[in-house]
This record gives sequence, C-alpha cells and structure tokens, in this order.
Amino acid sequence: MNRFTKITTILLGIAVAGAGIWWLGRSSSTDAEPSAEEPSHTVPDVVELDTESLQLADLSIEPVALRPLTRTLTLYGQIEAYPEAVVNLNSRVTGRVLELRAHVGQWVRRGQVLAVLDSEEIYRAEVNYAQAKRKVAFAQAELARRKRLAQLGAYSNPALEEARSRWNQAQAEYRAAEAEHQAAQQAVRQAEAERHRAQVALSQAESQLARAERLLQAQLISKQEYESLQTQRESARAALQIAQAQLESAQARLQHAAARLENARTQQQIAQQQLQRAQQIYQGQYLTSKEIADAEAQLAQAQLELEAALDALNLLGGKPNGGHKLTLTAPFDGRIAELRVTVGETVTPDKPIFRIVNTDAVWVSFDLYPEDVPFVKPGALVEFTLSSGVGKRYTAEIQMIMPEADPHTRTVKARGMVRNPDGALKPGTFVDGKLTLRITEPQVAAPLIAVHEIEGKPCVFVATESPNRFVIREVALGVRNDTHVVVRAGLKPNERIVVRNSSLLKGMLIGGEGGGH
Repeated sequence: MNRFTKITTILLGIAVAGAGIWWLGRSSSTDAEPSAEEPSHTVPDVVELDTESLQLADLSIEPVALRPLTRTLTLYGQIEAYPEAVVNLNSRVTGRVLELRAHVGQWVRRGQVLAVLDSEEIYRAEVNYAQAKRKVAFAQAELARRKRLAQLGAYSNPALEEARSRWNQAQAEYRAAEAEHQAAQQAVRQAEAERHRAQVALSQAESQLARAERLLQAQLISKQEYESLQTQRESARAALQIAQAQLESAQARLQHAAARLENARTQQQIAQQQLQRAQQIYQGQYLTSKEIADAEAQLAQAQLELEAALDALNLLGGKPNGGHKLTLTAPFDGRIAELRVTVGETVTPDKPIFRIVNTDAVWVSFDLYPEDVPFVKPGALVEFTLSSGVGKRYTAEIQMIMPEADPHTRTVKARGMVRNPDGALKPGTFVDGKLTLRITEPQVAAPLIAVHEIEGKPCVFVATESPNRFVIREVALGVRNDTHVVVRAGLKPNERIVVRNSSLLKGMLIGGEGGGH
C-alpha cells in the first residue's frame, strides 16, 4: 500500500469514527424532535474507535507521573583569570635590570629565576649586616676578656644607678617604638582602604568596557567612546598598581616598626633583669662586676642588631654575601603574559616587571537577569561552549553568586571554576551556557501535546479498561515549561492518557460535530 492510499484510509477512518461519535452524542430517543430551548448537539464524554481506526491512529498511551518541571536557561558570559593565579611581579627596591631570563609567552616554574637586578639599597643593607656581624664578634671577645679579668679580682663594685639609667632609657625607647608601631598600623589600614577603592574603580571600569564592547559590536556607540573607556580602564589599573605599591611600602614600614618594638621590648627585659640583679647585689652586699654586666649587655645588643640587619636584608630580597644583587623568582607555575622592562632600565617598587598568569584553572562568569536569580543556586551545573562555536563542551559548577547587580546592565554575576589543563579557555573570551532550572517540586504533570482545548476548556483523553474507549476529562492547569504542564486538578498519578496523536481524537470530535449539523 503506497503513502497516498494509507493517508486516504486514515481520513476515511477518522470520518467514520467521527460519525460514530456524533451518533453516540445524539439523544437516546431518536423519534422525538429537540425542543427550541435545547441545543441540537453536545460534545460526548467518551470517544470510541473501532479496531481498524485504533490501529490507523497509532495512539501512544502513557501513565501520568509526579515530576518536577524544569526549564533550560540560556546564559552568556566570559572566561576570567582565576584571581589567585594572576600576579604583577615587581621589585621590592629600586634597582637596575642586569638580566632578563624569561620572556613573554614562556612557561615558568615556581621558584624559577626571572630577572636579576643590581640595587644600592641591598648594598647598604649588606654593609649594615656585615658591620653588625663584626660588632657581635667584638662583643663576644670583650665579654670573654672581662670574664678573665673578673676571675683575677679586677672588678668588685655594683653599678645600681647605671642599671636604673639603662632601665629608664629602655622604657623610653619602648614607648617610642610602640607609638611608631601604632602609626604604621594606621598607615597600613589607610593603604588597604585606598587599594580597595582602586579595585572597585577597576571593576567598574572593566564592567563599563565590557558593556561598551557589546555596544560597539552592535554599532550603538562610536569607537572613540570605546577607546575612551579603554583609557579609563588602564588608568584604573595604574591607580590600583600604585595603591598596591603604597600598601606594600606601608606593610614594610609596619614590619620595621614591629621589629623595632620587639627589639625595644627585649632591651626593656634585659634592662629590667640587670636592674633587679644590681638591686639584689647592692642589698645583699655581694661582690659583682659592672664591666661583665656591661659586656653581656653589649653582646645582647649586638646580637639584636645583627638579627635586625639580617631581617632588613631579607625584607629587601637580598641575602648575606649576595653581591648586592636581587633575583626575582616566579611565585607559582604560569605563563609570562607581559614583560614591561628592558635590560639596563631602572625600576622602582611601584612598577611591575612581569605579569604572570596561570590558566590551569579559570573563572567562568555568567550574567543572570533579575527574574532568573532566585532559581540559580551555588552547586548548579552549567554546560557551556565558546561563543565562537569552536571547541568542546565544558561543565562548570556555580560556586558563588555576587551580592550586587551591575548598575548599568542590572545583571548579577554567577561564577564557577573550570579546570583548563590544555589552556583552551582564554581569559576574556565569551561563552554560551545552558543551565537546567527546577521550577516546581514533583507534581502531577502531563505532556503539552496531550492537552487540548475543547469547548474552551483544557481536556485530556483518559484511557479506560477497554483499549478502544477513551474518556474526555476536563483538567485544571498550572505552571508549564516547553514540554509539560502541571495538572492541578482532574488527574491522579498513574492514570493513563493519550499522548501521541491525541489530536486525531480531537479531530474526530470536530468531524463528528460538523456531521451533526
């Protein structure tokens, strides 16, 4: 049987079935004529097909189930560098670049030497360390000499007043060091606040530039306006770098003040011990040696100065006997994204030398519209691809939803981390994502193709125990998605309804209705 013959047979079957439905809809009394007040025809409650029509209709019957309704949300976003995997590497001191051992695009390992600088500040710190080291050696020799003299009875009188004087001096130094430390703490807090303001300004500039880029692509703004926003973004970056350098300088001063405070505290303890010892000796009339006590104090002081000199040298990035050279090393594995100096150039702490990026893991940031935000939760999985359509599909787990909306686009950022071992995801590239949202709890739901409007009311065809008999059931509908609709009333779980080709049954009703007239 060819295609035309099959279609003809199906239409004839529908017509015959429609006539039968119309016949069932007639009044049980065929002899009586309908009154003027009553309608001549109503839609029947039951559709019944003969065996041949049932086979030709090829109906699909499925049980109604409890199921949550989901909706697929299309998201647009971009790849961003992982914040902890980006660093602007600069020098701690002013110096001249002697060597550059890494270049743009090169992959470097943690601890690898990237550059060598010559610094006068490190040279001075090395000199101070060498002097402090010699002072310790001299104090040790002097103490040993005085101890030998004491054994010979050269010293016997205490120096209580001198111990009191050292104690007063130590107290004054401690108070001054404490005041300096508090001032340094205040400076660090102010520098942190300034850096935060610079970070906020940079974030706003980047958001404006991203929006301007889309508007430029849509030819809604001029290129001059876009370049102006680029300039603002670069200015914001420069301001952030300056704020970061100022913060690091304030932190260095804080460390210096903390070292001074610790030194003053130690000196105060030493002076206190010396005073207590002198008082005990004076009150007990014990023999003592002022010279030995002085030598011990001088040794302790020299040792403190040596430790402070070493700390200062390490803080600047140098090391003992390092030849006043500063080596810059990579803080983590990554690729050199920018190199901003040349050999022979003088650099300062506020000028970054290298920009290193590690893209083994990246952020993917999606824009959420206000109406979608309540449905997206941390832990949701988003499948995405590059907007160019090139490359494989990726899956990202939403880890955070930003607490504020963008003031210009009114969208909220949702971010997740993605492993990127092959480096295919480049920061700054755009992506398209799909997120499946659960919009209802499990409820009775029916396929949309199973629901039909009959006499202005939503209805379904419910299967009965008889395979060729179907009951027309009115239902109350609720929330729907692209494929299903919640049935609030009219159906129970596991009731069987006609899904595929249910429109044929409705067509039979319309045919039977037309035949009645």
